[in-house]
Amino acid sequence: MRWESNGLVLNFSKYNEKSYILEIFTEEHGKHKGIIRGLHSKNKRSIIEPGNEVFATWSGRLETHLGNYNVEPIKLWSSHILQFKDKLSAISSICSLISLTMAERQPNPLIYFSSKKLIEIVASTRDDWIREYVFWEMQLLSEIGYGLDLERCAVTSKSSYLVYVSPSSGRAVTNEGAGDFKNKLLPLPKFMTDFKANYDNDDIYNALNLTEFFFKKRFFLPNNLNFPQSRNRLKELFNH
Repeated sequence: MRWESNGLVLNFSKYNEKSYILEIFTEEHGKHKGIIRGLHSKNKRSIIEPGNEVFATWSGRLETHLGNYNVEPIKLWSSHILQFKDKLSAISSICSLISLTMAERQPNPLIYFSSKKLIEIVASTRDDWIREYVFWEMQLLSEIGYGLDLERCAVTSKSSYLVYVSPSSGRAVTNEGAGDFKNKLLPLPKFMTDFKANYDNDDIYNALNLTEFFFKKRFFLPNNLNFPQSRNRLKELFNH
């Protein structure tokens, strides 16, 4: 059996002295693993850095086998950001979250194309990349069935002045609706409901803390999975 697809490199691990197990998030075959051989030079190794876009050919005797990969570079995004610790952490976090949340060998065009676009933004000179990253995490939460409801207040049904999120329901709450329970609610940065709103490092930290809370509560803890260290590092970079 054999197929070809564009894909994003998620991670790789050593298989033996001459080969690696490579995991790619492919456009047509979802998250998929295979053995890749012959990466003796640094130039060839650089192709399989997380976040890079590749053209992958997979072959195996049966569909259920691990199989073998051959890859050709399309965009080596990782080489564009080697000097940026925050961007490297972001791309590593994107790849780790995809690897942990996406189902094996099941295509997800929405997350594939939004991830591809986000990696391109992170690797660009745009200064709003971290805001786009937050929106991507919200989309990923929604796609795996645990989206936040930030349209209107869970208590008053008002759609403006939303400043908190309920940790139990994932729904937005106004200051009025919070009442005496403000200290039990999660802060909701304004830019998460108003795309034109300004934001600072505290807002980004609170936004990442918010999505992390629901990733852990609804997916990672129930599935006995560790939250990615790369994502922890990314959040801490905005803890000022």
